[in-house]
Amino acid sequence: MNDFERHMQSVLRRSERDIDDDSAQLLANARRHALNATRKQRVARFFVPATSMALASILALVLVLSPDMQDNGKSQSKQEEALLSEPIDLYEDMDFYYWLAREDGNLKG
Repeated sequence: MNDFERHMQSVLRRSERDIDDDSAQLLANARRHALNATRKQRVARFFVPATSMALASILALVLVLSPDMQDNGKSQSKQEEALLSEPIDLYEDMDFYYWLAREDGNLKG
């Protein structure tokens, strides 16, 4: 430590000893308030990642354990394949259906 540092240290120590009671009380209150604020921030900082990880885990479980959503697309595509693979007789008799549509007004029954 050089002379300047020693001199500044002694000045600061002297100002600490000579402080009045009102200023000391204000400084103590400000210190207490600052320490309480940092404790609250530490707790809040811990809960944000913990809560987000819990929500992500729940979402992953819901997506993995929901077979209805996964099987719905598969069963629907199987139904579409079955419908498209069957021959459709409707198109074979289109002339008959055109004639029936024209003659619909003449039919009595």
